[in-house]
Amino acid sequence: MKFKIYLYQIIRVFFGIFLVLTSMYHVIKYSDFLDRLNVYFDAVSVFDTNIIEALAPLVPFEKFTIGCFLALDISRRNILKAAIILFGFFTLFLIDASQWYCAGIHFGFFMISMILLQMDNHSYNSTKFSKDSYQIV
Repeated sequence: MKFKIYLYQIIRVFFGIFLVLTSMYHVIKYSDFLDRLNVYFDAVSVFDTNIIEALAPLVPFEKFTIGCFLALDISRRNILKAAIILFGFFTLFLIDASQWYCAGIHFGFFMISMILLQMDNHSYNSTKFSKDSYQIV
């Protein structure tokens, strides 16, 4: 059982650090990020709304916040739920923009967030322990 706890913690911290680093890269190269967003919005048909286009430049800052909260283990369940919604939306948006490679990457982030939320009972602070936990003690 300790292996599952350590594995959960390692995956959560590395995923959070990865999100922080990628968001920092996008902030450093912010003009390139905005140029790429313009290309995406020229190609979309379903998600071509003004509100999405107005909020899209905030994406690196959202990823940074999610990554920091995951790495520091702050409000983990709520952050994972927000990550699932965010990465699920990014996946659909990038599929609409015909960016299959990027959609695949964000689908991977979506799946990691789902797995972390499902395995939340393997964290140190969780009060929901499975039947296996009771048998070990």
